[in-house]
Amino acid sequence: MKKELRQKKILNLISKKNIATQLELIDALAEIGIKTTQATLSRDIKELHLVKKTDITGEVAYRVLNAEEQVEYNSGPVRDIFKESVNGITQVQFINIIQTDPNDASRVAAVIDDAEIDGVKGTLAGYDTLVIFSADAEAAEALHQKLKSFLE
Repeated sequence: MKKELRQKKILNLISKKNIATQLELIDALAEIGIKTTQATLSRDIKELHLVKKTDITGEVAYRVLNAEEQVEYNSGPVRDIFKESVNGITQVQFINIIQTDPNDASRVAAVIDDAEIDGVKGTLAGYDTLVIFSADAEAAEALHQKLKSFLE
């Protein structure tokens, strides 16, 4: 089964019923004829930005983080290092160029890489400049806005 279809089914399942564990999700997928491994499901959960949340009744279940929550969820260390070491950010087409304090570009790049932020295809760091590559100008603009907010 194609990943995109499996992931759609996962989103459909968690929107219709409370599923609290990967085993429950594997069983629910099997009930609709989709067989998958725990490793594949774990990757899907990460890619779909699923987290366990408690609802108003106290029951824990997988939910999708909305875009704002995704930024907050992934951005703690990124926000911190931006406030500490970044002096400016400029977008040029599908690239974001970040100016840092001397000797900090590699450290900032490492934090960005570790955060696995949507829109980041790769980073390249020098002494006090870091470039972040995105798939296209639209993705770079969205990333630019997200990263720029960390400087405010």
